[in-house]
Amino acid sequence: MQDSRLEPNGDAGFLTAANFLSLVRIPLGIAFLATDDPVSIAAIVAIGAATDLLDGLIARLTNTQSEIGALLDPLCDRVFVFLGLVSFLPSGALDWAGFVILVLRDIFTGGVFVVTRLAGQHLPFHSRQGGRITTALQVVALFTLIFAPDYINVPILLVGTASVYAILDYGTAGLQLPPGTDASAQPGGTG
Repeated sequence: MQDSRLEPNGDAGFLTAANFLSLVRIPLGIAFLATDDPVSIAAIVAIGAATDLLDGLIARLTNTQSEIGALLDPLCDRVFVFLGLVSFLPSGALDWAGFVILVLRDIFTGGVFVVTRLAGQHLPFHSRQGGRITTALQVVALFTLIFAPDYINVPILLVGTASVYAILDYGTAGLQLPPGTDASAQPGGTG
């Protein structure tokens, strides 16, 4: 018996609670650029991190996982973190080298996504341990920039290390797909 929450093709569709939580991170990211109050910025980071934790959980609990959700979650994560980190560049709390290190994994995975799509290939969209660790450490970096910017080099080093691990992890997983496999048919993301 098919779940009534799913579309006829088995996909939960676009308008789900999990996807809404993912999309909330876009205006939250924009809000970084509109305030310089540390308490407000910390609240934005906390709410963004909570939506990231909850979107996948809700998708699984409500059986509304979808390919669009698997794309939205990491896209919204990257926009949120990118805008958050950009907001610290004008003050000098974060320099360009640190910024690039903090978004290294995002640059790599975004580039791979674009290149594979342009080549007509479809890689599966699901989070991996290295990516989850990197995202968590990016949130730590944001809190460090808010409350202890003099110590930002520690999270930069940790995110850089986790990013290298994530890049190797994603790359290894991508190379393990059998030739000719339609990777889009592989299990998708969580939300």
